[in-house]
Amino acid sequence: MRKRFKSFFSTDSAKAIKADKFGYLNGINYMAPHDTAGAGNLCPHSSAGCRALCLGMYSGQAAMVSDLENGTNPVRESRIAKSQWFMNDRKAFMLEMTEHVHAMVRKAKRENKRLAIRPNGSTDIAFEKIPTDNGQSLPNRFPELQFVDYTKNMNRVLNPKRPANYHLTFSLSETNMHEAMHVLASGHNVAVVFGHGQPKTFLGHKVIDGTMHDLRHLDPAPVIVGLDPKGSKAKNDSSGFVIRDYGAGC
Repeated sequence: MRKRFKSFFSTDSAKAIKADKFGYLNGINYMAPHDTAGAGNLCPHSSAGCRALCLGMYSGQAAMVSDLENGTNPVRESRIAKSQWFMNDRKAFMLEMTEHVHAMVRKAKRENKRLAIRPNGSTDIAFEKIPTDNGQSLPNRFPELQFVDYTKNMNRVLNPKRPANYHLTFSLSETNMHEAMHVLASGHNVAVVFGHGQPKTFLGHKVIDGTMHDLRHLDPAPVIVGLDPKGSKAKNDSSGFVIRDYGAGC
């Protein structure tokens, strides 16, 4: 099959590279977030703060534009094309995505590494429910692989039927504190973006440094996964998405 995209999974982003010291090849799929591709909403549980600061638009290579809101570059264009293809021809998209997972398996084997796939680098798609060409979801089709993601959909995290090899970390926003508390009480982890360095505890739970790698399945539970704001917009956020007042939660 002729591939539409030369590469589906990024392995050279700053965070993906950090997996190397843990013996992993970390492949991350980046697409245009929310409705920025003009073909539907790929982040249905996102908050206004999340959308305003999204790393898929406002950090890394995607932010290398003269106009952050309306500018474009090859990275943004590629992500938009992926999102549009997913929404308009999901069967073909999943067929190619599956082929790229196979390619990642071969690459990991050549490099003598374990493989961790993050299907949502900048989206929140329930890939555990989307079939590939044989009717199985990616995690079910590749039970020997580890899949990891962040999500703002509490039901995805708490779903007892979620494939065991698909690890999900709930992501705190300015609107879902109640859900985050429920996730923690249920024994799962919550990712929090802290604006002034990471506290030792938050919401009564230990904070671990989530910037060390993206291999969230290696984290203990339940804990807070502390993250740093990415991009100039996030560093100056006042929406409440980036936590700056630690007093109430520590």
